[in-house]
Amino acid sequence: MPLLFRKIFTQYKGLHLLMWALVCFSTFITYYDSQLPIIPQFSNALMVIIISTLPFYITGYVLIPQFLYKKRFWAFSFRLIGLVIGSGIFMMLAVRTVDQFFDPTIDIIPKDSAKLRFALNIFIWTALIASFGAGGLKIMIDSFRLRKQLYMVEKEKIQAELNFLRSQVNPHFLFNVMNLIYFQIDKKNKDARESVEKLSEMLRYQLYECTTDMIEIGKELDYIKNYVAIQTLRLEKGTDILMKIDDGMQNFKIAPLLILPLVENAFKYISHHKNVLENMIHIHLTQEQEKFFNIRIINTYDTLLHNQDLLKTGGLGVQNLSRRLELLYPGKHHLEVHRSEQIFESFLSIQYAD
Repeated sequence: MPLLFRKIFTQYKGLHLLMWALVCFSTFITYYDSQLPIIPQFSNALMVIIISTLPFYITGYVLIPQFLYKKRFWAFSFRLIGLVIGSGIFMMLAVRTVDQFFDPTIDIIPKDSAKLRFALNIFIWTALIASFGAGGLKIMIDSFRLRKQLYMVEKEKIQAELNFLRSQVNPHFLFNVMNLIYFQIDKKNKDARESVEKLSEMLRYQLYECTTDMIEIGKELDYIKNYVAIQTLRLEKGTDILMKIDDGMQNFKIAPLLILPLVENAFKYISHHKNVLENMIHIHLTQEQEKFFNIRIINTYDTLLHNQDLLKTGGLGVQNLSRRLELLYPGKHHLEVHRSEQIFESFLSIQYAD
């Protein structure tokens, strides 16, 4: 709840205050009776508006994002009904307490059952209107933001495709050349032949399979395995390279090439100590039951290099990755980069869809 109210009062707080002031004024004008004192009437209008903020913000910032958007319809319905009824009762008690303050002869809870039902109906309907108003605004605003994000993603995708078309070599020619090189390498040189084969698989993945918005995690992991295998060959033997994928990784889909920038960054900035055992890259990929896919990468780096890209942002690739995540997984990802004296650590968690 503290995060909820902090978000409310730090984002668009001026607009919110203006909106509630207008609602309070219109409520006061609508129910104003010139035959009654003005202060009790204004106090009642103010009390109604203050309590109406509870169903309004709880519906908009809690129930809709956490239940309705996640298709938990029964949980959403029961909580909404409870919120509306509870807010209505609370509103009735608060308003009649104000009335009793100005007129001690008024009972907080009406003794007449008909008056009690009438009061409850009025205030429950008021709470219901507040909840429905919040719901309508929330869905409308989120829909607008989603369309804007989709437009940005599509725009960046088109630009990336144009850049790719400008720079690409004919893939058939490239594969034919690599196939030729593969058969020209002596069969005894297994490492070289395997490297060419893995590179060919990586190019095939990028050129032919990364054409969709989502791709199976197994294919993405095969691509990363090939990348790690090729990069490992250029490092000195004995370097501590470890890639661990949890057993029982279930199949799901994510946006392609999201893992690569973090892995690429680790190999780019790995340290070069004379004792190769001190040079380390550990990659750990896990899957949680709540549909979270986690990537944690730890690598040593040379503090004498003072590389500003690494120390400030984790590298340009990581910076671009952060932008892609904001567009593709808004509110459904967590990216962290940390460095200690000689260790650089990257962590990415993605909440994937079914």
